[in-house]
Amino acid sequence: MNSFVKASLIAAMMTAPLMADESFGGVGITIYQVAEGVHVAEVIPGTPAAESNLRAGDVITAVDGVSLKGQNIEFSKAQLRGQVNKPLEITYTSNGETYSTVVRRAQITVKDLDNKAVKNWYGDKERVNAQELETFASATENDKQLVAVLSRGNLIKNDVSVASADVNGVYVEKAKTTPKFTKTTPVRTGDASLRLFNRKAVSFALKSPGRATVTILSADGEQIATLSLDNAVAGVNTINWNGSQIPSGRYVISIDHNGAVSGANAVLK
Repeated sequence: MNSFVKASLIAAMMTAPLMADESFGGVGITIYQVAEGVHVAEVIPGTPAAESNLRAGDVITAVDGVSLKGQNIEFSKAQLRGQVNKPLEITYTSNGETYSTVVRRAQITVKDLDNKAVKNWYGDKERVNAQELETFASATENDKQLVAVLSRGNLIKNDVSVASADVNGVYVEKAKTTPKFTKTTPVRTGDASLRLFNRKAVSFALKSPGRATVTILSADGEQIATLSLDNAVAGVNTINWNGSQIPSGRYVISIDHNGAVSGANAVLK
């Protein structure tokens, strides 16, 4: 990674600026801006992003349907941050495929760590067991749990020698009950495309005939309805359904056609 990209990464950290304490609602990634959106540099363990299928190297192209293409880093960070525990839909590319996943923001705190904290976190693993580390993490930030340590924007994964001034701890607030971080299976853009979604019908276009199954998921990943059409035709197909009692909001429409899954995001008014 060249010095320009390193500088951009440090300046654009999703978790926090390097030498500043900060607390916000976020998903737990470090990013830098690229032409198509934001490049995921690190996925922080113990955060909502780690519960999803996001991986380092993926490029986030949109958040809640808002494109990040051609934007600056402050705009992109503003879309990813927001109200704690509120679900958001992330569209991203990975290995040439486009995916969508829904996660909930958590309360994330980033603050400098001193040498003692680093020693406890990265102590002698033969003598410091997991329970002791968990006790240390719980005690260091009251109701927040230390989930990772960053050095100049990079996740420290193994025992290393670092100066305390270069180290930030990432904490995630502990909820009274275990937060539900949705592990929505990403949907791939395939040969099916959504044409219409309302409370009475779902219409979609297929490039070839065959059995089609439409699954409607809420923003939380809850399955709302499953609709099947055994003899779908090449072209536009419509399946009637009763969505009169379904709340308004954002939904994920998954279309399984001849074993290949496609997907789209839609709003029910």
